[in-house]
Amino acid sequence: MKYIVNRKLALGVIFLMFAMSISVPVFAKDSVEEKKVFKNFYEGTSDAYRDQYEKHVGLSKGSGPLSDAFKPMKLFMYWSPERHYVPSEKLDHSIFIEQNRSDLCVKCHEGINLGTVEDWRQSAHFDPRKTPYLAAKTDEIEKTINRKITKVECIDCHADKTKKQIRMPSANVCGECHGDQVLELMSEREQGRPNHVQGWESNVVVPWYVEAGVKGQLPGMIGCDLCHASAEKCDVCHTRHKFSAAEARQPESCESCHMGPDHPDSETYSDSKHGKLYEMSKEHMDFSKPLARVEVGKDYRTPTCQLCHMYQGSGRYSHNFVSKGIWRMGTVPPTQIQYKSSLKDYPYGIKIIPPKVDIHSAANLAKRDKWIELCSKCHGPRFSELYLEAMDDFMITAFERTDEAQLILDNLVKDNMLYPSAAKRGIYPLGDKIAGALGPKLLGDGVYNAFKSLNGKVPVIGPILGVYGLFFSGENNPSVIEIAYAKMWFFYKLQGYKGVAHTQQDYMWWWGMAPMLEQLNVIKSEDARLRREAAMDPMRHKSTKTGK
Repeated sequence: MKYIVNRKLALGVIFLMFAMSISVPVFAKDSVEEKKVFKNFYEGTSDAYRDQYEKHVGLSKGSGPLSDAFKPMKLFMYWSPERHYVPSEKLDHSIFIEQNRSDLCVKCHEGINLGTVEDWRQSAHFDPRKTPYLAAKTDEIEKTINRKITKVECIDCHADKTKKQIRMPSANVCGECHGDQVLELMSEREQGRPNHVQGWESNVVVPWYVEAGVKGQLPGMIGCDLCHASAEKCDVCHTRHKFSAAEARQPESCESCHMGPDHPDSETYSDSKHGKLYEMSKEHMDFSKPLARVEVGKDYRTPTCQLCHMYQGSGRYSHNFVSKGIWRMGTVPPTQIQYKSSLKDYPYGIKIIPPKVDIHSAANLAKRDKWIELCSKCHGPRFSELYLEAMDDFMITAFERTDEAQLILDNLVKDNMLYPSAAKRGIYPLGDKIAGALGPKLLGDGVYNAFKSLNGKVPVIGPILGVYGLFFSGENNPSVIEIAYAKMWFFYKLQGYKGVAHTQQDYMWWWGMAPMLEQLNVIKSEDARLRREAAMDPMRHKSTKTGK
């Protein structure tokens, strides 16, 4: 059977990742605006979504739309407790729970893991009225839960009193007392991914993660799990069992996850002038104050991650870290470019990915105003506006270079010059299941038909799906030129972006734009080599055109 791979269909696949890792619509619209009261961490999401991420299945299957395809690791119990936690059978805790004997928990755990007990003893849970501020907050919580609080003990958080068994606390447990804060975190869904509240979703939905599960290679992905478990677990930021707000207001609480080649926030902040000022002055910064009460210049000499990213404008702060995001992770192409490559056709008919970002839209200009308002606490508003414009210009330049490289790969696909060809190498990760799992309504007819008709043997390049080459090794898939391109737009463009965003000059240039240009030269050289070799062996790709 002969087929011709439509360039637009095949290359349209490059943005399928957004269907899975950026902006799956999970909210039902509220018809009437009213003050929300926390009920459940997954409230407002669709039934299908809750079935994939909230419904308890223990360790019988994974999470996400392809949860039936793989078995989870046992550590999933701690990464996504609502769905996967299974109580230990080594000890029957029911008698402790029935008699509310937290003292027995403490007595035993003092001999097992004393650090946990000592953290709790230093926490506001142990003494919820040790400061006037905490006492006032405790009064508010008591009104919400309609009972007195003298101490928050082990059984309050770790016991399911209905089932009389131990549970692993999730945001649902925290929300019983801290409902407003959990609702603030949940509001990140309104901006779409990437965010914290959908972190686990972003982790398990990508095809190479599920493919690793199918192959029994999930232990190799544990580095992804440790950070992406931020969804249901407040203790990713409020480290257990001290749960100190003062600790959570310091940059170090963010840096263990927000680092690395695709989002070097820790590196770029720590080595910026802001970060160096933080190192030199943090002993004199008052982290006990809620952010809304911080006097910049008096309490804080320099900005922190939290001071900037939790700011909502007009002096307000919340647990929504992404509400001012314009470029977000830096992977969505902007409308401000006349693309020459297949990027011009984005989003390729795919229904569940965001459109190109218009950095000058009314919504984004309003976000920009909040950034200028914030930056002007230390800098002049004119400088603040000009610096943010410079970051836009950097990103436009970086996407123009991305477009240049994408066009080279586009033409190699169109001219059947990739080697090995898609027909002669292993399929894209989970490529034979994507169409069936998501269907034409979500993928769009073009991308759906490409995956279905070619059974996953589709050339997948560029943002975002083309990043699989950095996470996956298939049979002769991907090739050298595809890996070079993935490094160019995923590692180096994003490193440069974070360098500009956090005012770290070396990351802007030596770890950002400079290696982008280096990889572009590698891509051009590889393009010339592939074309030269194809001219010497014109029969090499003949079978690709016929599909045989």
